[in-house]
Amino acid sequence: MKTYQPLLAAIVALGCQSLAQSAAPTAKDATVAHALYPSGKIVGLNLRNDSEKNLGEIGDLLVDPNTGEIRYAVLEVGGFLGLGEDKRVVPWSFIQIVPDEKDAGKAHARTTLKEEQVKAAPKCKAGQVFDVELDRRIEATFGKNDAWLFEGKGQPAFAWISQMDGAALKDPSSKDIGTVKELIVAPANSCVAYVVVDTTKEAGDKDVALPFGKMNFLLDKNDQIVARTTVEPARFVAAPEYDAKDWKRMSSPAYVTELGTYYGCDPFWKNARFAGAKKTKAADRE
Repeated sequence: MKTYQPLLAAIVALGCQSLAQSAAPTAKDATVAHALYPSGKIVGLNLRNDSEKNLGEIGDLLVDPNTGEIRYAVLEVGGFLGLGEDKRVVPWSFIQIVPDEKDAGKAHARTTLKEEQVKAAPKCKAGQVFDVELDRRIEATFGKNDAWLFEGKGQPAFAWISQMDGAALKDPSSKDIGTVKELIVAPANSCVAYVVVDTTKEAGDKDVALPFGKMNFLLDKNDQIVARTTVEPARFVAAPEYDAKDWKRMSSPAYVTELGTYYGCDPFWKNARFAGAKKTKAADRE
């Protein structure tokens, strides 16, 4: 997932806006379970419906570059060995990621969608630039639903999650902090929970986790994808370290709460948009 593709020009206008500070999470929030997965575990999954029909492969995710909300999935449909396949955009709220019963390291993608619905979904090309017109096309195909309604300010923006992986992380003065190494997603909450950053020597020279609420993505003056944060480089030196070998802890509410406490922000499940209730309602309607 390190391949660069041009990010939508609309993100340039968003700039590196100030990121709001919020109260640190409370201890009781740590008791709430929210399943997390590295994005690389989600992209590539075959999507099957209730009839066990394989509707295609999850080829990418379309994410709001400022909030981390997962809005749509890009399905790769048909073709052979990647040739002649179509890319179709469907609302993420129709997709459920469930763990494998025998192997905790694996997951499966399920949906209530029917094959004809996927075939009717909007087509796209890899790295395509999207604007508000995509929302209109989705509404025309799937109807109007709170589960995929844009609730941000201004016009909606979309970033392919494959574009975000590998981006340079910089502070407001464009000083290098490190490189985005992985995005950790909460599928049932329709959001990116945090990103893993491989920091520079000055920022600690280690892998750290940064809540998505403390950053955003945009294009720099050279049209390169970058991530911005208001967190100072020195702050990363003592930051909670990320250890991929200890995934049980890295995916726990306790660890996410620890991150929120350190960076002074709420964990993702305290955001009303990411609580997961709307997703369940959308799936139940099908």
